[in-house]
Amino acid sequence: MTLTGPMRGPLRKRESNLWVREAHDWYVEPEWVSRRFFEEEKFERGILDPACGGGNIVKSARALGLHAVGSDLIERADGFMYGLDFTDSDFPREICMMRFGGECANIVCNPPFSLAEKFVEIALVYAEGKVAMLLPANWVQGDKRSRWLQASPLRRVWFITPRPSMPPGQVLQAGGKPGNGTTDYAWFVWLRGYDGSPEIRWLRRDG
Repeated sequence: MTLTGPMRGPLRKRESNLWVREAHDWYVEPEWVSRRFFEEEKFERGILDPACGGGNIVKSARALGLHAVGSDLIERADGFMYGLDFTDSDFPREICMMRFGGECANIVCNPPFSLAEKFVEIALVYAEGKVAMLLPANWVQGDKRSRWLQASPLRRVWFITPRPSMPPGQVLQAGGKPGNGTTDYAWFVWLRGYDGSPEIRWLRRDG
């Protein structure tokens, strides 16, 4: 990855070729990751992204004719709702009443990875249709989480290929360019009321 401009503080690259962890886990997926997802995974009714960052997911959904809105704890782009914490118990009800007439049909986001399980649990309470989260592919592993996933209404896992580069948003704001991805990612899709084994699919950039 090549960067221009001064490199100080959280933008410095570690010797291990890993970026210093972004304070709020704001890591930005390339546009094709959400566009290809919405081309393959079908949604009915509205979509809420409660960790919208710069709005990539919302913009991809709208470009394909879907009704989508976004919110985030921190303001990073125009046209979205900010200062709203998805982990606050009043947040989902407030946004649903404002935008979806009392319902959250679907919730789709690239959540803070440190809060991913909590995001999923909250989303499954409020979403009437699907919950989709963009997460590291190895999220399926680990004894405790795998048991939790097995008991959840996990409907589908889309393994993304090729590996997308998801640098911290601050790196991109400083003029950095995404390089070659080194981490495997996947879209995890839950369906309210589903009771069965999850389906495995591959989401390819070239379709």
